[in-house]
Amino acid sequence: DTQNSEDFKEDKNYYLSGIFQFNSSLPLIKEDENYQNILKPKLALKLAPNGSNDLRNKDVRIDADNVYSLNRIGTSDSIEGGASLTLGNDYSVFNKKNSKEIFGFKIANNIRLEENKDLPRNNQIGSKTSNLLGELLFNPNDFIKTRYNTSIKNNLTDINYENLITEFKINNFVTTFDYLNENNTQDKNTYLTNTTKYSLDNSNNIIFSTRENKTSDLTEYYNLIYQYKNDCLSASIEYNIDY
Repeated sequence: DTQNSEDFKEDKNYYLSGIFQFNSSLPLIKEDENYQNILKPKLALKLAPNGSNDLRNKDVRIDADNVYSLNRIGTSDSIEGGASLTLGNDYSVFNKKNSKEIFGFKIANNIRLEENKDLPRNNQIGSKTSNLLGELLFNPNDFIKTRYNTSIKNNLTDINYENLITEFKINNFVTTFDYLNENNTQDKNTYLTNTTKYSLDNSNNIIFSTRENKTSDLTEYYNLIYQYKNDCLSASIEYNIDY
């Protein structure tokens, strides 16, 4: 029931739709004394006889995880019309001594019989062949953690989206670098964020963070925070500089 809406007709709107999805995976496991290797081919078949509302300008980020979701376009007033098939593969290596994933690789792609031009254009999910979606995780020890997400256009040349997060931890000192390249948005910004945390003890922390906009070559902010936190109380003093 809407008034003065740019997306819907005035007063009441009625919309009835249906969607069917079939998901399947086949985990293949290989183990030795120290490690467990899991290869998991995956597919998702999606069928919807109804068409889609005009979502071409909607910014939707689809990655190697949520591409198998029923509502991957993230809207409550429309479905993803047409027929599509999502194919992918997950590969993981676990350290059996501490049940920790030390290496992970995911890749996925969506194909459809007919192009759906009403779906978001920033991820090519409506094209006959979507972006190639990937994720790489590498945690060799307790000191380094790395995760990389990417979305490559179906020409396999242009990078549509990428995010690289690397964390270094030495005792009470933790620093994280977050590189984000958003070529799939209208602004097409690229950011580098650094957050550094030093724990004085279990309750007291000092945190420093800054973010640089690589597109405009501008540092957007500096934040310095002293934080006190226990089971029932959290308090902080912050000093912020924004540009």
